[in-house]
Amino acid sequence: MNRKKLLWTIILLAGWGIGAQAQTHLYATPAGAGSANGLSWENAYTLQAALTNANNNTVIHLMVGEYTLTSEITIPNGVMVMGGYELTSAGTDTTHKLAPGYNSNWVNPTLCTILSGDYTHRIATVRGTLEGCVVRYGRTTGNGAGALIDGGKVTHCVLMNNMAYNTAETSQAKGGGAYVQNNGQLLNSVLCYNRADNGFGMAGTTGNIVNNTITQNYGTNCGTVADYDGNVYKTVVIGDQCWMRENLRTKHYSDGAEIVQGTSNTSDPRYYNPYTSEAETQVYGLLYNRTAAWRGTNSSTGSTLNPSGMQGICPEGWHLPSPAEFDQMVTFLKYDANNLCGNNADYVGKALASTDHWNTSTTSCAVGNDMTSNNITLFTAQPAGVYNNNLGAFNYNCYFMTSARKESSTDYTYVRYLGYSERGLMSGDRHIYHGLSVRCVKDVETEGNGD
Repeated sequence: MNRKKLLWTIILLAGWGIGAQAQTHLYATPAGAGSANGLSWENAYTLQAALTNANNNTVIHLMVGEYTLTSEITIPNGVMVMGGYELTSAGTDTTHKLAPGYNSNWVNPTLCTILSGDYTHRIATVRGTLEGCVVRYGRTTGNGAGALIDGGKVTHCVLMNNMAYNTAETSQAKGGGAYVQNNGQLLNSVLCYNRADNGFGMAGTTGNIVNNTITQNYGTNCGTVADYDGNVYKTVVIGDQCWMRENLRTKHYSDGAEIVQGTSNTSDPRYYNPYTSEAETQVYGLLYNRTAAWRGTNSSTGSTLNPSGMQGICPEGWHLPSPAEFDQMVTFLKYDANNLCGNNADYVGKALASTDHWNTSTTSCAVGNDMTSNNITLFTAQPAGVYNNNLGAFNYNCYFMTSARKESSTDYTYVRYLGYSERGLMSGDRHIYHGLSVRCVKDVETEGNGD
């Protein structure tokens, strides 16, 4: 090499050396700490502050705990976020690290780094690296509710209880746990209990998806169902059950037999339409007395089985739910704390109730209190009221017919109901004359319990 070429080589190498950026290490805890310069555990940033101060060659270390995110975070290219560092970590020690994939309790903030939303936004867009975290309670109308892996990498994480659901229903949202695109990577992770219109646990276009466990994820619906009159009903999957997401409004049985419209109490089969417009009927459905709903006599014993085995007024392939089937639904909801207002196992009412039409309530966790937080399950219960010679409790309560009668009286039917000032799905009974709302359950177990 001549002296001129050697000189240029030295200049270029020197330039590259000057331009190289040393790796930065930042430390974060759920609340931050100390002087919050991010340079040690004692002076940790919050996660949001760490991301703001990260350069393109930064590792952000996260102590175990729950990081409650009020908006989506973005992990840029060149930034690595690593969770799982033990509560005893001090100084700049990063040797004590837990991996959530090896813990039996992924919701325990003393064992895991939990990135948690409130079902109002996606948790993270990942263009860099996310490792060793639990990602939960994300929601999007697009793709990837837990993580949108946009050319980045997610590894050794648990993505659970996230939902990708297109409320406009003009297209399907994909990847409840994660969506992989632009050659992103999803590695060595667990995806469970997520929901999506399509690709329940994960979905993607281009990328590397290796050595993941994808199990017990669900669709948001099981298609649609039509009654004899041609009314088409949306559906919702809750656990192993598929429910109608709307109240029944048929005027015929599935074989075409007509149901007579009623105006007063009777034990003869009747439907009631007390609403003032067709638009209201579309929202609230029709109300049915027990003889109509059961398609049997008023002395029928009904069914307490699960499933009930009683088709009654429901379309072919569907049936009236027994009290046990409502109880099964509630039991499933209790597994996800975000379905429980105030983290109380009895307070599932808001998770089932629609976000509008209810009378308002000042009672904390009641259905009519802060209705914008209702309906995380998509069950969309409407306050249709009850018909007893006239319409009562309209916009205050909804009463769902069951397939079982009260043990002590053949004249009363067990119901499940929501009230504007109530916090749970309540149990009660109503007379066989009373017109009640009907929700049907699909006969067969919902398909798609996988990826």
